[in-house]
Amino acid sequence: MEASIISATTTDNFSCEKHVFTAETLKDERLRIECDVYFDARWQDARPALLLLPSFENPHHINAVRNLVEEGFAVCILDYCGVLGESKTSFPQNLLFARYPECLEHLDHIETDAKNTPWFVWGKIARRAISLLQEKSFVQNDRIGVMGFGIGAQLCYIVAGVDKRVKAVVALNGGGYRWAEHNARFLGSDIPSGDEQIAYSTGVGAETYANFITCPTLIIATRDSALCDIDRIGDMFDLVKGEAKQMIISSSSGWQITKNVYTSMVKWLRQNLAVDAIDKTPQPSIRFEATGGKLYVKVNCVEDTQERTLFVSYGEPSSKHRHWESFDIKQKVGANEYICDIPVYDLTELVVAYATLTYPDGDVFSTKVVGTTGAKHNIERVDTSVRTSNIIFDGSMDADEFVAKTNDALLLDNAVEVTEGPFGIEGVSAKQGNLILARSIQEMRAIPRNALLHVDAYSPLQRELDLCVYSFPDLKKYTSHKHLQGGEFWQKLLFEVGDFKSDEGRALSSFENVKTIEIVDVDGILLNNFLWI
Repeated sequence: MEASIISATTTDNFSCEKHVFTAETLKDERLRIECDVYFDARWQDARPALLLLPSFENPHHINAVRNLVEEGFAVCILDYCGVLGESKTSFPQNLLFARYPECLEHLDHIETDAKNTPWFVWGKIARRAISLLQEKSFVQNDRIGVMGFGIGAQLCYIVAGVDKRVKAVVALNGGGYRWAEHNARFLGSDIPSGDEQIAYSTGVGAETYANFITCPTLIIATRDSALCDIDRIGDMFDLVKGEAKQMIISSSSGWQITKNVYTSMVKWLRQNLAVDAIDKTPQPSIRFEATGGKLYVKVNCVEDTQERTLFVSYGEPSSKHRHWESFDIKQKVGANEYICDIPVYDLTELVVAYATLTYPDGDVFSTKVVGTTGAKHNIERVDTSVRTSNIIFDGSMDADEFVAKTNDALLLDNAVEVTEGPFGIEGVSAKQGNLILARSIQEMRAIPRNALLHVDAYSPLQRELDLCVYSFPDLKKYTSHKHLQGGEFWQKLLFEVGDFKSDEGRALSSFENVKTIEIVDVDGILLNNFLWI
């Protein structure tokens, strides 16, 4: 392989070698790719390695890399499309369709054949990178796994499906079925229709290549994210042929995962990449059933569990930025089987649910997402209580509906916190980063068109506050700026529709369209009384 090291640095034993290698030669031009290989300078023996395929949204992942090296894994970040800053990756003229950002126009269709798509080019690049890793003295050449984020996770399935040198797959926020992005899982079909969809799915669809994966596979998705359809990752999970597989839905946003999910991932990598998997992992299951005219969810945990949480959403076919309600699963009905009754408010309304289970050894598993309607189960007991209120949040409520978001690889434990402010009044905040709140479809429909958003804020220091909202269904971002005076008092903030502007300067049309509220950089700020008035 034509490859060279263009730089090498070490800081506190954290070493990085920057390589450039030729992935393909076409006539007089070469496809040159940069990859950065990270390892610990103190290692005296060969270690298992991970080929990391980054996303477009956050291509660096350096915090995640450092954490993995500390756990004993060599990590290679592959710049397969030229998205890293100051990258040496370069494409020949006839392969520019695979370079970022040109590739964005070619991700979801096949113009001529599968070979003339970014996915095919990137797959070839990734396989060349595996060959490069196998030549490194500090890498166990028979223990190389592939880890991908977002687009990189979709690519993971393709690489592992065609290259049996891949000994483990970790796909974060890659759910396949890109051709069905606008086809809600529980209202449509996972079978492609028409020549274009069939050609795309069979040629470059991650779901097709998942059928050929036999190595251990870990699928992770963040629940509150537009990056992945969590309804379909269960389908991807079923397609993978290997027995040592696991699926986790992290209660977080973007590509960031929670600390307990990361701990479970490292444990999985140690068992399935650092050594051979010993036992088939437990596969918990979930299903709806009806008894006495009521709707229940039954969860089979397979083994003893420490924690069991059920997440339920109503009336939202699309998984992107759903409003979730959480329930503790406590009622035991058999050996490691539990049930939880689910309120039904409308017999025709879609109800979706999944459960996340924590086992005594620290393993975290999630079930597939399942969906149904009350009408399918002949439900008779319908809850007629009012589900909407002008109060989004006040100090008497649980802050579980908020999700924290930072730029770090891992989300801190207990990142969302309720703390006492002036006059003994409690407010919600986060230790760092942003706070995100997804609104329910029912509340969105009930809000008056002329409503104002009221928020009480406490900040001991004078500062600016940005509040962003995301419109439905395109999740376009609109931002409003407010000044916090600072001091030991609660400041009332009023937001009108016209206060929110897009990056192009266009005003938000209506609060009825707002699906998600995001408060930026809340460290040191307490928030209370989110009200529509």
